Amino acid sequence: MQLSQEQSQLLEPSAATSTCPNASLSCIPQTLPNTPSSSSLIKKPRLKVVPRAPSIEEGFQKGPKEVMVLRATEPFAYDLMEGERKMFHATVATESQFFQVKVFHVDLKEKFIPKKVIAISDYYGRNGFLEVYDAACVSDVNADRKMEISSRLIQNANATPKINSLYSQGPGTFVSGIYQVHKKNVLNEHIIWYEIQDETGKMEVLVYGRLTKVNCEEGDKLKLICFELSAEPRQLRSVIHSFIKVIKSRKNKKPLINPVSHMETSL
Repeated sequence: MQLSQEQSQLLEPSAATSTCPNASLSCIPQTLPNTPSSSSLIKKPRLKVVPRAPSIEEGFQKGPKEVMVLRATEPFAYDLMEGERKMFHATVATESQFFQVKVFHVDLKEKFIPKKVIAISDYYGRNGFLEVYDAACVSDVNADRKMEISSRLIQNANATPKINSLYSQGPGTFVSGIYQVHKKNVLNEHIIWYEIQDETGKMEVLVYGRLTKVNCEEGDKLKLICFELSAEPRQLRSVIHSFIKVIKSRKNKKPLINPVSHMETSL
């Protein structure tokens, strides 16, 4: 006896029944065990664009701005004519930016300790630097306050600009970095001419006044802080707040006589 097409379809197991391991059991949709949704999982924040240059603020800033200290120079006399006024340079960072700081109250040096988080208030932004004048402008924060600053941001804050990139920057830009001295020429007792170089090129550096007292020879490295980029000819020139640290080459290592503020602390 032949079955009609409709009859044969009725006798075939349904799709639901055929997927059950035990046909005698009714098929109940299986639910997965509860698992945390992707939105509830703890995610690391996406990496943002890490700045390569210091952030700039202009004019009076009330603050407070919480920052972590990356490094600081030792205090040095920048104006010998006005009762030997002193200052020091520092680099600080938030979790997304870094800043160059001029501190004109040297008692604050004890607060500018690498990895320490501090709050800066009532400061001025000028020419790419934050300027701090009073001891009350810097305060401690809670001892357990931590800042998670990426290693890439710290690396960028400590990086030396390549010389070829300096030629594309505008006159009046302030430059900091470590460069090898290729040539040296003492023009007179108040001016020394250096030629610095790296793998990308060469540039002239003019050092004036008190900074001519440093003991630097060809082959040494100069750590320059706050040197101004001139227009024509394109040079780096020392200004009143400039700082120099000499890193002696092996062949030039000798006991230093009367060094001029060459020490710094850093992260």
